[in-house]
Amino acid sequence: MIPLPKKDISANTRLIGYNSKSRKVGIMTEKSLVELKRGPLYDAQIRNGAKFGEMAGCRTPLSFAGPLLEHKAVRESAGLFDRTYHGAIRISGTESAQFLNGLVSNDVKTLQPGRWLHAAFLTAHGKVKALCSIHNLGDALLLLNDPQTHDKVYSFVFPFSYAGDFKVEEASVQYRTISVEGPRSEAVIKEICFEPASDLGDDEWRNATIAGAPCLLRRYSRTGERGFLIMAAEAGVTDVWEFILMKGAFHGIAPIGLAAAEILRIEAGIPMYGSDIDETNMLLECGLPDYASFTKGCYVGQEAVAMATYRGHISKKLCGIIVESDSVPPNSAKLFAESKEVGRVTSSLASPSLGRTICLGYVKYGFFDVGKRLDVEMDHTTVQGQIVALPFCGSERP
Repeated sequence: MIPLPKKDISANTRLIGYNSKSRKVGIMTEKSLVELKRGPLYDAQIRNGAKFGEMAGCRTPLSFAGPLLEHKAVRESAGLFDRTYHGAIRISGTESAQFLNGLVSNDVKTLQPGRWLHAAFLTAHGKVKALCSIHNLGDALLLLNDPQTHDKVYSFVFPFSYAGDFKVEEASVQYRTISVEGPRSEAVIKEICFEPASDLGDDEWRNATIAGAPCLLRRYSRTGERGFLIMAAEAGVTDVWEFILMKGAFHGIAPIGLAAAEILRIEAGIPMYGSDIDETNMLLECGLPDYASFTKGCYVGQEAVAMATYRGHISKKLCGIIVESDSVPPNSAKLFAESKEVGRVTSSLASPSLGRTICLGYVKYGFFDVGKRLDVEMDHTTVQGQIVALPFCGSERP
């Protein structure tokens, strides 16, 4: 769970930690901070007043001005997010599309240059190994992976390099990612690059030059607000970061840390791998319909996905739950209905936007309809909750 601080974190404190696996906030020791790798934006973020936590083994900003102020900036104007911890893989060769198409859930063979799509790597039983986005660069395919699964994906796909005309390359250093999100994000993008973005489709990407650095630009949102993902080589990403903050100041842009990003993600009802999704979940249970094609040919896990589709229902579903309590239930809290255990909480927080306690959680078939009342386990008792439609806040989700 993410407990909402009653006031923003002191700007004088630098040793606040955020554990990307447990998603708990706590105090880091000097030793634990030193042991983490520095991200490519570290020096710039020190100048921005960052307090650091951990993401994928790297020092990543937990907050700048404080989670509540940063949350407000994204909901009302725009925020700049460090997402350089994501991993990238480049796959080239005449058989690259055919090769990748057999490994992921979406249709890569029909993906045209200048387009991108979401996809998932599944087990043979249809469980989710990893989520990714795939971009057709024209001469290659670019996979952008979550930090929790990047090494696993690379280890899985690289051995296939020896089986045909395709080449698998680690490309994270060439494609470091940051995002601009919020209602003023389009105005910020207009300020920082000559290439127009207002006509950019949800499934399109284009080349852009920002602060003299070649970049890849596309729509993106992990907050429920309109937004853009920017990919730049590690050598130029600091210049891009600082240029965006300078040019975006007129539009109220602010740098955003992990704590505020997590609040915004949960309010937007967006599941995160390792928190709300893992290898125990079927893809169709996760509320990600755009991650799968139901018309493409064979791929790993297809039979299980098809079986669930043709059966007409799934055994459980990721749902939004409003809890009628000021206390925040812990992750893995049990959910009950009609005296039966029917699910569990995966993410929870006190929402600044709603002034309510909200949760994401899996609920069994027969109990996950919107409006269904549930009992939520908390501190050896239960409190009332109700299933609501997702997202809790915002509507953008490219």
